[in-house]
Amino acid sequence: MGDAERESRILDAANDLITHYGYDKTTVDDIARTAGISKGAVYLHFKGKEALFEALLLRESERVMDDMFARIEADPEGGTLFHVYSHALYAAISNPLIRALSTRDRRVLGDFARRFANMVSPQESMMFGREFIAHFQAAGLIRSDLSPETVTHLLVYMRYGFLMSENVLPPEHTPPIDEIVAAMADMLSKGLSPDGLGNSEAGKAIMRGYIAQLRAVIEERRQRINQAK
Repeated sequence: MGDAERESRILDAANDLITHYGYDKTTVDDIARTAGISKGAVYLHFKGKEALFEALLLRESERVMDDMFARIEADPEGGTLFHVYSHALYAAISNPLIRALSTRDRRVLGDFARRFANMVSPQESMMFGREFIAHFQAAGLIRSDLSPETVTHLLVYMRYGFLMSENVLPPEHTPPIDEIVAAMADMLSKGLSPDGLGNSEAGKAIMRGYIAQLRAVIEERRQRINQAK
């Protein structure tokens, strides 16, 4: 087994265990046993559980980013803010670990969340913030009479309301996810678009630039973890 394959097996095992049992209840012994390797082999790749978990978050963030980008590129209207927002939500909720990070789920994150209160995924740190919104406004994809800060706050409220709603609404009163996301995209389009949906290709060009930046951020963080081994 090569180093890359062994590391992937370690991260796969950690992902399965942490999303099921939570960070606090998952030990390096558990991860090694599930991966079918020795505990010492785990420490060849990661100096401890914390570093392992950080590497796992980076890998899953990259997977969510790739999923989101593939959805955007395959969608003719994927470059409009409203479709970017929808695809980002779908990608995030499809990944259990990133969904837990987005909602600060202490059952999953446990002690890690308490020690890293400001922990965010690379996507959260760069997407739908002031600069991001300003780029879409400059491309004519969002109304310019609203400040980027106002639009950012609206999008954050809707995103966290969507992700946290299951904590306050019983499942039997929750419509299908596709219906909710489609309604949110329609509301955003009617409320924030200057004229129709806008130029999707211009939005896709912006997104390609952000994806390149996200990849660089993820790689930089990964290098820091590797240097700490």
